[in-house]
Amino acid sequence: MRYNLWFGVYEDGKVEKSSNLEESFLNAENEEPAPFNISEVGVKIFGGRVEYYTSLRKVALAVAERLVEQELKREDRYVVALVKALEEVEEAINMLKEKVEDIRTVKDSEIVADFEDKIEELKNLKKKIEREIEEIMTKIAPNLTEIAGAKITAKLLERAGSMERLVKLPASKIQVIGAEKSLYKAFARMKKGKKAKIPKHGIIFLHPFIRTLPKSKRGKMARFLAAKIAIAAKIDYFRGEIDESLYESLRKRYEELRRK
Repeated sequence: MRYNLWFGVYEDGKVEKSSNLEESFLNAENEEPAPFNISEVGVKIFGGRVEYYTSLRKVALAVAERLVEQELKREDRYVVALVKALEEVEEAINMLKEKVEDIRTVKDSEIVADFEDKIEELKNLKKKIEREIEEIMTKIAPNLTEIAGAKITAKLLERAGSMERLVKLPASKIQVIGAEKSLYKAFARMKKGKKAKIPKHGIIFLHPFIRTLPKSKRGKMARFLAAKIAIAAKIDYFRGEIDESLYESLRKRYEELRRK
């Protein structure tokens, strides 16, 4: 009988060692338990007990990292889809509110109540989507969520396309994500020799540390925040550890700018 082992295939008393241990590890499933001691067979194949368990540990860790990376990529796509859905729900709410006002200006109608019921349903859906986004972002990007908030982080992720792409972006690019149209218009005017106002921030303007400062100081805070976001993204993607100093340094910079 044939048995799939983490290090190869056992059949008729013989073992064929796999050339790809990670793949064989993932495929090591059998309908029935093996009627022999797998580790003893493995020790013979690897030439010793230390070599066997060292290889097993190395392969198990590599497979675990691979599965985690695949899971994160799925979560990336999920968040991107949720952000797009959230934006559409918000647009629908605003559109229905406008329709209700239009109807009211013409006539008092009972149908307005139906519109308002639908608006409430959409508002509840909006809250559910926001909670889901926050839960996922806290899991896959804890440092980004800590310093920028789940909503801003999710929007940055949606514009970048994935965590992998976001990690590769320089702070200067992160700073103006969401303000690309204004940026391109400014560059076009400058090419024609005209004066142009280059945007200092895009999506990150939603951050309270930026929008609560005077206009003259928002650019400095935006640059500082973008730099911290770039660092946080790398920590989340490559290490996944919480770095509390990121938020503290951000808060201190905000307090400095607010006092000046």
